[in-house]
Amino acid sequence: MQTDMSMYKPNHHLKGFSKQHAGELTILVGDPARVTLFTELLTNPQTIVNNREFVGVSGLFSGKPVSIMSTGIGSGSTEIAVIELIACGAKRLVRVGGCGAWQDHVHPGDIIMNNAMARTSGMLNSYVPDSYPAAACPILFNTIYQTLISQGRTVHSGIGLTTEGFYQSQGRDLNLFGQQEAQQQLEYWKMRRILNAEMETAVIYLLASLYGIPAANCLVAHVTRKDNAWVADLDYQTLHKAAAKAVIESIINSIE
Repeated sequence: MQTDMSMYKPNHHLKGFSKQHAGELTILVGDPARVTLFTELLTNPQTIVNNREFVGVSGLFSGKPVSIMSTGIGSGSTEIAVIELIACGAKRLVRVGGCGAWQDHVHPGDIIMNNAMARTSGMLNSYVPDSYPAAACPILFNTIYQTLISQGRTVHSGIGLTTEGFYQSQGRDLNLFGQQEAQQQLEYWKMRRILNAEMETAVIYLLASLYGIPAANCLVAHVTRKDNAWVADLDYQTLHKAAAKAVIESIINSIE
């Protein structure tokens, strides 16, 4: 039986956000503080949403409307952000965030773009079975990828892993079962050529596919798991801002 959607507010959590704010592109970030950083790329920015982990700004880039929205950490809050953004008219979704690099040839600060995501079982099972793919829009993906390559950036593409947790499911143990057991999680996925792990992209890809919205990601490798090498915080912010600028430029310039 068809559900009467009139009983639901499309911006129940993204309070104040509406179709006029969505623009041609919505950049999704995990950390609300990164919204402030990326807002520097826009002209005439306005803060539209500031509720819990959700902070949203709309502005202009080369005269075209762009929005930036934080999702918070993990699948639950990301589901809320994506569903409500789409309900409010979002046209394109690109996650610009961080991830851990799991393959040894990836170095701290490199860019990873995932054409598809494996995922641990969890919230997304309420939408589709585990066999349903979480894949990027190939056109959107290639538009961003080609721009980054033309700028001389080191970009790795392949399949990543979206996990429901940060610790055990990503091979980290804090005095619970032992690091050897946690390491087995890491090695299992490494052997299957998983490039990286993070906590949001599969949610974005799967829901965008179900609703018919193009989606992609552009992630900075902030840590390499082979040696636990981390990018310094200031460098990390600089790398993120440059990645966001490349993403926005590539998409806005491709729109006639």
